[in-house]
Amino acid sequence: MVKVRRSIVFISIIFLFSTMLWGQRVTCTVSKTNFSIQEQVQITFTFENIKNSPRSIDLKLHDIFSVIGGPYSSTNYSWVNGKSTSTHKVSYDIIAKKTGKILIPAYEFKIKNQVYKTEPFVVMVSKTAKVNAGDLSVDMPSMFMETVLDKNKVYQGETFTLQYLLYTAENVVNYTTTPLNTLDGFIVDRFDLNNSPNSTKKVINGKEYLIAGIASLSLTPTQSGEFVLPQKPFRISVKRSGQSRTIFDDPFFGTNTKDINIVAPSDTITVLQLPAASGPAFTGAIGEFTMKVKIDSTVVQENQATALHVELTGRGNLEHFTFPEQSFPEGFEVFEPKVKNNFKLREKDYSGERSWEYVLIASKPGTFHFDDIVFTYFSPENKKYITLRSPVKDLRVIPHNELEGDYTNALSPDEVRVLSKDIRFIQMGESKIYDSNYDPVQDHKNWFLYYIAGLLILFFIVLEIIWKIRMNNMKQIRYKNALKTALTRFNKISDEQDPEHILLEIEATFINYLRDKQLNDNVHADIPGIKKTIETYKYAPGMLSHVQLNQLKDQALVLIEEIEKV
Repeated sequence: MVKVRRSIVFISIIFLFSTMLWGQRVTCTVSKTNFSIQEQVQITFTFENIKNSPRSIDLKLHDIFSVIGGPYSSTNYSWVNGKSTSTHKVSYDIIAKKTGKILIPAYEFKIKNQVYKTEPFVVMVSKTAKVNAGDLSVDMPSMFMETVLDKNKVYQGETFTLQYLLYTAENVVNYTTTPLNTLDGFIVDRFDLNNSPNSTKKVINGKEYLIAGIASLSLTPTQSGEFVLPQKPFRISVKRSGQSRTIFDDPFFGTNTKDINIVAPSDTITVLQLPAASGPAFTGAIGEFTMKVKIDSTVVQENQATALHVELTGRGNLEHFTFPEQSFPEGFEVFEPKVKNNFKLREKDYSGERSWEYVLIASKPGTFHFDDIVFTYFSPENKKYITLRSPVKDLRVIPHNELEGDYTNALSPDEVRVLSKDIRFIQMGESKIYDSNYDPVQDHKNWFLYYIAGLLILFFIVLEIIWKIRMNNMKQIRYKNALKTALTRFNKISDEQDPEHILLEIEATFINYLRDKQLNDNVHADIPGIKKTIETYKYAPGMLSHVQLNQLKDQALVLIEEIEKV
């Protein structure tokens, strides 16, 4: 038993010594240990000299951080003094949901029966940067965002809008974000990314900021209570400054920009429940409205249709309610109203008009009295229900025997059918008459057309011959034009394009170049690496940055340049 224990201890010491000798370890780091809740940071796991390391990791921090990018995987190999070393990194872009001291726990990885463990550490997350020009002790960042509500309390069913303001001391070139389509407890009326915002300047703690509303979100609450409007990440492209120019600063190789991921902070809104006793004429309308009612005619004949028009004008949640049911006198056939919408979603809520058209058909003569048209809405400004009433004029229905007119000379149905047959054979205009002995072939005026036809046939024969020769030499032509074609396609790529489209264009251009040059992966050692990088980026297309894609494009251009020198 003692020998067995000694053997186990000896083997453990040898294994520990071998591990230290080869430098196998796993570390966990973050790009910043002190940052604000608006800032994006990157958490990175580094596997040194460990084969079969994982390509993705469960962070187990979902209650504290939101993952907005990753996993990003990279591997680096080196050879020093006859010994090879490898470093594999897995990274995620994260943003904090909470402030204060946050513990990043120790992570354990079991790889080939060996357990590796990272060290825990603490990060400090501060509150979002506030516009406070009086506190000179605050080190203001070069860029931050603010979420601004037009009101902190709304009623259930009341449409409201929040603005995302960007404060920047950088030269912003472009900005993007993913649209918000659903949100629990709300109807998302519109998420608008403003591509041409108005901007103002403001100096905060000695630093001048350009302030612009780059996006807005319009919501209509469906429930009452207190709700947290979540953080919203944005990707801001800014122009680099203070760097020396290189060949890659040339527009041919891409613009000199960098991407910054920034987060608009969350905010809280209180949704109030509507008061009781709304009445039967309330169908969910909230805002400020006026109503007009008119009828097309007050005198109609029996079984003739007339229309009753109801028009609402104002602002509020025009998209989210129907007109209340109305009562009509007996003896009328009433169809479902035809609804016309002429409103738009403005900066804060909907504004414009809605109309309802009721078609009425009286089945018996007489004079009919209508009840008032009634509509009830809730006014947030007055904090009460308001009922609109509009009277409708009496309608007089005339029987058929009171109609006047002389119809004795009218055509019978049979006469109308006979007349329609005659009309079909009426021919307008005159026909052209030709000489029966005329021969168009012998007419010298037509010879010019024959010459033109012969020349066209000859032209197409020559074109066909040239095309066949070109097709036979297509491989040589593609080989000769491969570099020119690749550079032209790379030159058309710009940061204004969607990252997914840029990635596909880089892949197509690079693969087509290799195919036109009739090259395989063994020609150059970097070809498989670029292909692998492209495939890796395809797994996370939504989080690609223009910086990554510009680097990938530059790598492909450098490789093409090296191939052309051979």
